[in-house]
Parts: sequence; C-alpha cells; structure tokens
Amino acid sequence: MPVNALGLTARDYEGSMSTLCAGCGHDSVTTAIIQALFELDVDPHRLAKLSGIGCSSKTPTYFVQEAHGFNSVHGRMPSIATGANAA
Repeated sequence: MPVNALGLTARDYEGSMSTLCAGCGHDSVTTAIIQALFELDVDPHRLAKLSGIGCSSKTPTYFVQEAHGFNSVHGRMPSIATGANAA
C-alpha cells in the first residue's frame, strides 16, 4: 500500500464506518476528503474537523480519527472556525 511523505497510508486517514443512509452524498465527500488529505500530506494532529448539526454532524467521525473534531449549533460554526483558526 502506498505511503505519503509522512509515512501514512490512505487508510490512516479513514475513520469509523459510516452510518449514513445508502446513497447519501456525505460518504462521497468524505472519500474525497480522505484522498485529498493523503495526497497533500496533511498531518492529522494539525487538522480541525468542523461541522454543524444534523446528518453532517456525524461526518467528522468518518475520517482522520487522530484529528480534532468540533460540532456546533445552527449558525455558530463560523465563530467556532474563526476561533480554531486563531488558535
């Protein structure tokens, strides 16, 4: 299995098995994020995963278990993202 510059495989960027509905677009987006993080050699410990509520709130669980994940209520994620970026 190929490794990136950090010595990680694409599988290292995966997370828990999805519980979203079959055919849901979230799983396709998650797969694309995993591939991009692998190809861009992103260090999982430097990644913050941000989500709102509803189905999308589950998404941070589905990729990069070693990263930081934050959920927020409707309309508050921009403030959380600003704080995470400032930190």
